[in-house]
Amino acid sequence: MRLAIFSFGLLISLCCSSLTLAQLPTPSPEHELLKKDLGTWAATVKMWMGADGKTDPSVEPSVSKGEEVNRMLGEFWVISNFTGEFGGMAFEGHSVSGYDSKTKKFVGNWTDSMTPAPMHMQGTYDPKTQTLTSTTTGVGMDGEATKGKSLMVYKDADHRLLSMYEIKDGKELKSMEIEYVRKK
Repeated sequence: MRLAIFSFGLLISLCCSSLTLAQLPTPSPEHELLKKDLGTWAATVKMWMGADGKTDPSVEPSVSKGEEVNRMLGEFWVISNFTGEFGGMAFEGHSVSGYDSKTKKFVGNWTDSMTPAPMHMQGTYDPKTQTLTSTTTGVGMDGEATKGKSLMVYKDADHRLLSMYEIKDGKELKSMEIEYVRKK
């Protein structure tokens, strides 16, 4: 076992020593935009969900509190950890977000303690409105495959607003809104 670990370490050392820093990818301006999310944020979550577990914007939203902590993984990815409660139960979520230089899209995946499948996101950023608009695919709280749209509006350095919509029969139904305030 030790020989295998040593051999693997030696292989990594040999491979890495042949690379120069000039060969490593460098962050783009889009990767710099990701840094807007860094830090610890207080979150107020509103969800519009009927008793059947399906999105219903006609009901009074449930409101809960949470906290999001975001850090960089190298220069290319933001790791996000969200904790809070939903319906009186503990809730935890995790995302990895970045920018794909080949597709020219912001990308991400979300997993949480209440859904059995990840949500995938892909979007673009509008610097005029300071809004990241993404399409989403995943599984809803009701266990059904769902498509959606999300808008993250960067109001200023310490305030963000995430609005999420489920797309049903070509219509956007508001399902969730999260107001983020940076903790000092």
